[in-house]
Amino acid sequence: MKFEKQNESFLSRLQNAYSELSSNNRKLADFISENIDEVILLSAVDVAKHVGVSESTVVRFAQSLGYLGYPDLKQDLIKFYREQMTPDKKFQAYLKSIQNNNKFYSKIANQEIEYLQQSVATIDDDVIDQAAKLIIEANHRYVYTTSGSNDALARNLDFRLNRFRLRTTAIYDSGVRMFERFPQFTPNDFIIIYSFYKPRADHIAIMDFLKKRKIPNLLITDSLTPAIVENADIVLFARRGPFGVFHSHIIPMAITNALLVAVAQKLGNLALDALEDLDLIRQQYNNDN
Repeated sequence: MKFEKQNESFLSRLQNAYSELSSNNRKLADFISENIDEVILLSAVDVAKHVGVSESTVVRFAQSLGYLGYPDLKQDLIKFYREQMTPDKKFQAYLKSIQNNNKFYSKIANQEIEYLQQSVATIDDDVIDQAAKLIIEANHRYVYTTSGSNDALARNLDFRLNRFRLRTTAIYDSGVRMFERFPQFTPNDFIIIYSFYKPRADHIAIMDFLKKRKIPNLLITDSLTPAIVENADIVLFARRGPFGVFHSHIIPMAITNALLVAVAQKLGNLALDALEDLDLIRQQYNNDN
């Protein structure tokens, strides 16, 4: 079934054509629709290998959906990834996935456990160790994310590092106010960035600046977008489940906790002394907050 080029997304085209697709094309359709976040980084050859078909089959599949070829289809997938999967749509998809199931906690807990188990394969302990070393050695640490649900991650890391007497500043500014921060960053500092889903222009800008000024940084993300990942010195990939569903902060929080434990372990008695001193101050001034 042939289509004229229309302002339809890949999934809309696929839905209209699926019943008429051949067996191999259905395999391609299923693979691409279930792995959009990965496919946008794959060539036609790569997709063919994953599915077990020829490269020409991938090209013909794209053309059967009305695209000029695979690159044309891929551009549509990138547009869909960036623009169509908004937070409200992700949450709708998530609610649909658990409908007719009133065991909400068990469903969510088991799902999170599965994601945590998957994350073990994507998180390198050597990278955690390297990041912890750079955190300790820096003159100053900055934790950056734009305001929103990621605030909790940045605030927690900022709070804990300062408790270890590692001076840290959390930054939530965006736009022009964010640029005011840039002159503060030096090559002797260490910048930690939380960026998830669709990287904002602010995230891309700060990564570009850090790269050009050779300022050490750590990116904690679930994005594979080259514009942000390629400029990072260290990347901890926090895959939070399949693309297009509502995500919690369980995985990035687990990564953050692993970083904190690694830092504490390297500091040794210095970390314990800092916490004991804080406890003595609290007792002295009768402040339990």
